[in-house]
Amino acid sequence: MGDAPKRRLPVVGGGAAPPGGGAAAPEKRKLPVLQSSGDDEGEDRPPWHWIALGTVAIFIAWLPLAGLVNTLLRKMIERTGDAGAEGSVRLAMVGLNAIAFALAGVAGGYLVGRFGGRAGRREAAASGAVVAALAWALALAEGAPAGALGWALLLVVVVTIGSAASYAGGSAGLRARAASGPPRSR
Repeated sequence: MGDAPKRRLPVVGGGAAPPGGGAAAPEKRKLPVLQSSGDDEGEDRPPWHWIALGTVAIFIAWLPLAGLVNTLLRKMIERTGDAGAEGSVRLAMVGLNAIAFALAGVAGGYLVGRFGGRAGRREAAASGAVVAALAWALALAEGAPAGALGWALLLVVVVTIGSAASYAGGSAGLRARAASGPPRSR
């Protein structure tokens, strides 16, 4: 058993073994390279996908803006110790948070309008309305006292702000898409 020559197992794709029983150097193989211009990202997403993408974009833009606004408002509240300024601080709180939400809606709507393929203003506005409804539901879950009429009015106002701002952002995105020209094909 010890005197028998060693047999080598064939290597798949390795070619013929060199004479003399030595190991063959592996053959260099080249991988195919796909030439991609980067403009074409494959299949065009259906428009409803852009509602979800716009919703996520609005939340991503809104959270830091809301954090900044509420930090500034906290400092305003700490500086005003008198009860007479309480009404103006509440008005500033509502107004600045509405502005932060509208700015985030414009940013998310712009993303949908600019890169949305077949999606446009309608999908941008829908993403703003979805974010507004989710934010309203979170506020409702917190249990702030407002009554049924107050909560219904708040829902209408927040959905109007979110969808209008996102619609405006979607319009700006569509104009930017048209200005950049048609997408290049492969």
